[in-house]
Amino acid sequence: MPTLPIDVPAAAPIAPALDKRTMIAWGIGTLGPVTVLTATNALLLRFLTDFYGLAAGVAATLIAVSKFYDAFADVGMGVISDRTRSKMGRRRPYLVLGAVLLAISIVAIFAAPAFASETMRLVYMAAILVFYATAYTVFNVPYMAMPGEMTRTYHERSELMRWRVYAVGLSIIIATAIGPKLLDWFGGGAQAYAKMALVFTPIVVGAGVIAYLGTARAPSAERVTTHHTIGQQITSAAGNRPFVILVVVKFITLMSLGTQSIFPFFFERILGVSNSVLGYYFLCQSAMFLIAPSLWLWVSARVGKKATFLIALAISLPVWLSWALAVHGESLALVYARGIVNGISGSGIIMMGQSMLPDTMEYDFRKTGLRREGLFAALYTTVEKLSGAVGVALVGALLAAYGYVQSRGAAVVQPASALWAIRATMAYVPTAITLAGIVALLGYRLDERTLAEMSDLTPPTS
Repeated sequence: MPTLPIDVPAAAPIAPALDKRTMIAWGIGTLGPVTVLTATNALLLRFLTDFYGLAAGVAATLIAVSKFYDAFADVGMGVISDRTRSKMGRRRPYLVLGAVLLAISIVAIFAAPAFASETMRLVYMAAILVFYATAYTVFNVPYMAMPGEMTRTYHERSELMRWRVYAVGLSIIIATAIGPKLLDWFGGGAQAYAKMALVFTPIVVGAGVIAYLGTARAPSAERVTTHHTIGQQITSAAGNRPFVILVVVKFITLMSLGTQSIFPFFFERILGVSNSVLGYYFLCQSAMFLIAPSLWLWVSARVGKKATFLIALAISLPVWLSWALAVHGESLALVYARGIVNGISGSGIIMMGQSMLPDTMEYDFRKTGLRREGLFAALYTTVEKLSGAVGVALVGALLAAYGYVQSRGAAVVQPASALWAIRATMAYVPTAITLAGIVALLGYRLDERTLAEMSDLTPPTS
């Protein structure tokens, strides 16, 4: 693996285990970005097509382009946080700044001015989506770098990520269960989206502040001075095989998150149910994020993170395929049962993927001596953005190709071809994505034993 010659201090002694209060506070921090991310993934495409008057292909392209921009901005933010010097640590100052920017962005998106000109609507939304992408990066990259500094052992990372998964579950409830219910309560029109965003705002800011205050005493690593370019560091990081495989798996599996934007279309056009039913579906799914993490932690301690990850992926396959058989008027109990199984699966996928990331950071430090958690977090979240961009672009492309008709709140009868595209995107696309993720994950080799064997090594010096 390529290494970079640098001057580094001797390996630091093992820090005391993180206390539960710190873990909980850090986990709560994810409420902000995940609430905004989930709300935009699930609700934005329909808002833009059915209430803001943009064509499906155009709306999906706008979202995808903003995510591509965000992906490349991640690397810059990662390097900035790695190089930051502050009494508050390299990462913590960005938690509050990013949270405030995220709160502004979600209101600006869903309370967008109703310009008469489609060109003006297009320009405005393009600018705001770039602003939102920047805000998300400012918070999320430093935030996801923190576990690499805060934790010191293989299973402590899983324990820390368990609290993040709990917060992810709450975020999904807020964005996709409470969110659609709020839309109904506020009348269901374009103004309902604006009012929903205002409800989310204090949650986003409050979560960032709690994470900032609650991690004040968490271990953090000092900046290690290096004169190597970003390109050289990325090239070196590419030699970290476990990290490369992990980000490939991340890219593949998170494409399904981007395709989640098909849910509102499917529930209305195929199942013929209201926003409230969609909200209850996501409530069932996200409730499992509050129940299942302890189960996945138990499984991981016995069979390892990789095997646990594979199990979590596999149990979602029959659920995705079953949507191909769903019909108008189908039993809601069956609909909600799918949400429960997908919630169990999703909690395991997120928990294992996130807990394996700091393992690869520790592996990198032992190999190179570099403290560049920000760069690794940036590359990891870059893949998250790219996969989401591909997923939502795929949804928009399929809807556009098969004749989906946009509107500005008026009822529109969709052609049979568009209905078929909605069904195929709901069932067959995520099935294929999940199978590809399973195949990619089989090549991952980093485990507790490997890290234990490296624990007595001193990072290279020059």
